[in-house]
Amino acid sequence: MEKYPYLNEAVAAVLSRRRAELAMSKKKLSELAMIERAYISGLEAGKWNATLNVLYYLCEALGMEPVEFFKAVEEERASLSEKKP
Repeated sequence: MEKYPYLNEAVAAVLSRRRAELAMSKKKLSELAMIERAYISGLEAGKWNATLNVLYYLCEALGMEPVEFFKAVEEERASLSEKKP
């Protein structure tokens, strides 16, 4: 299956932006979300796909409702798709 355009990049941007807003380290996020720090690094680099299960744990750790997270991801994805051919 082909990757959905700009989705990984959008998740990466929203995840890293929210983590920065909270001044939270990847280590702290990994502890709160019960996810390996290396996996978070891969997500923030846009290299890996996240499962819904992982995204829900991340949302909880970041103090976001999933609908809020997904809305931000969609806005970021739309913005990226407008900028690139």
